[in-house]
Amino acid sequence: MAGFVLVHGGSHGGWCWERLVSELEADVRAQEVVALDLIGHGARLDEKPLESICLADYVDDIAGAAAALRAEDVILVGHSLAGISLPQAAARLPDRVRRAILVSASIPAEGQSLDELMTHPQSPISLGFEPRAMFCSDLDAETADWLLSRLGPEPPGPMREPVSRGRLPASLKFSYVLLGQDRTLIPEFQRQMCRNLAIEDVVELDAGHSAMVSRPRELAEILLRYA
Repeated sequence: MAGFVLVHGGSHGGWCWERLVSELEADVRAQEVVALDLIGHGARLDEKPLESICLADYVDDIAGAAAALRAEDVILVGHSLAGISLPQAAARLPDRVRRAILVSASIPAEGQSLDELMTHPQSPISLGFEPRAMFCSDLDAETADWLLSRLGPEPPGPMREPVSRGRLPASLKFSYVLLGQDRTLIPEFQRQMCRNLAIEDVVELDAGHSAMVSRPRELAEILLRYA
């Protein structure tokens, strides 16, 4: 059994995990499930001026949510933009967080910012970002409209800051869920993200970028393998 902290990506909020939360909570292996709103997102949109939010704020939010769980074993799950902050947060709690699972996550190399990473020729910015095509490639029209209507602004600061992970605890294990139909982070780009963090445990799921919405049961089954 384990507690799960689910961390959304850019312009999203904890709301994007609703279907996945239902799947996880229906299984006894998930002791607790928390879908976090990072500061400046979701219900916390107006908590702090967007221009003053920094990468450390995200790390603090994730680590704080993990520390607050009753479960002794915690698994962090991060989607997309969460890749810039999840490893650092996991490293703060080596006795509690035993695994971090990154779902089609952007993972800059050490010392690189997300903005710099997005100059990669296979990045979503280089390929031409269009939200409906990239976020909703395997969603029906009604679900796509729902998702797009919930998107919010993204604080610019964390994307500009170079990532500094330092020496990660040897006990901390990383896994990556590679989404085979993803049009935001295409599969080859995701493989490069795995190399940036030397992740060897890679599980493939035939889904688009919003797998927690389009394939919640299948994604839950993958996550629960580690509980």
